[in-house]
Amino acid sequence: MKTIQKSLLFIATFCYANFMYAQDSAVYNASRGTWSLYYQDAETKQWVNKEYVQQNAIAPQVQSSVRWTGKAFQYNYTVRNQRLAKQAIDLFRVWGIPLIYSVPNMPPITADFKADSENWWQQRWAQSSAKREFENNTVKAPKGWSAGLRTDEEANQTSFVFTPGLKDSDPSGINPGDTLRGFRVDRTELPGVTTAKMTGATDEPWGLDALPETPYWEQKVDEIQDLDYLTVPVLAPIIVVPSPYNGAELAKRIKTHMASWLKLGLITQDTLDRLNRSFDSLIAAQTYNNIAGTREAVREILQEAYSHHRGLDHNKNEEDDDEHDAVPINSKAPATVPINRVAARTLSFDLMYLLTRAYVGR
Repeated sequence: MKTIQKSLLFIATFCYANFMYAQDSAVYNASRGTWSLYYQDAETKQWVNKEYVQQNAIAPQVQSSVRWTGKAFQYNYTVRNQRLAKQAIDLFRVWGIPLIYSVPNMPPITADFKADSENWWQQRWAQSSAKREFENNTVKAPKGWSAGLRTDEEANQTSFVFTPGLKDSDPSGINPGDTLRGFRVDRTELPGVTTAKMTGATDEPWGLDALPETPYWEQKVDEIQDLDYLTVPVLAPIIVVPSPYNGAELAKRIKTHMASWLKLGLITQDTLDRLNRSFDSLIAAQTYNNIAGTREAVREILQEAYSHHRGLDHNKNEEDDDEHDAVPINSKAPATVPINRVAARTLSFDLMYLLTRAYVGR
């Protein structure tokens, strides 16, 4: 009898627990861009109704340009939030750069913390100062905004992060209808393409933090966060110039980077296959210092890149026309055009650089 009672109690408890979790819900209202969340507060055990506003009601356009200053390549970004947006842009993050930039003249830590903690802290402070100086010299923001350089050692990636400043007089973001210039990065790498993550300002951007730590809500948070930003393709310092210079090696690096565009939805497989064949010819020509072969391979590649975009040629390498500012793409879906215009500009800039060095012989 006791065994039966225990079994019934277990079944009742199990059903009650599942009933409680069954009440958890997250319903998306596409017309309002909001989620209606219903969950049990972990501390009070009370059931809570909450509305979470998605941070993607923005309409960004980004113009990215690059030019050689004599010491480095200067990358400039102009961000526009179109009038149809409902939120101000409060994050502009150039992310997914597959490099960790080394800090020049980084002072070493030679002291042992246990034996000489004072000297250890001084050396640690010297390293922090060197990193801050490097960051300040590399990433610059418009007035009222802050700029930072973030690294992910595990993923071997770097991001340039721009956010509104913390002063009361600083703007809350780029309002609908406004344009902001002055986002800048100075680096020695040639341009590649990555995406800029952009979010809209809301009253409670932390609104998902209080949700229960259950499998249901973990899955829902991932789903919500996947929709919580927009991505726009931009130029970024990615292609490391070989030192000592080697044209064949540079061509290989450009080709390798180009392959990453497939996963970002920047190029179709057919286009990539055609360009790869032309790059193989370019690499062979550069290996044997064949200028005529180099010129012909570059011509084939750029003809393919230019043919898909009206008005695009080498004159638009550094800066494109305003009408062609990049707009959001679904970087998790296949490309909708043979090659994205920003990607085509990247090929043009990098290959004209390679061709110039081939002609001057270094």
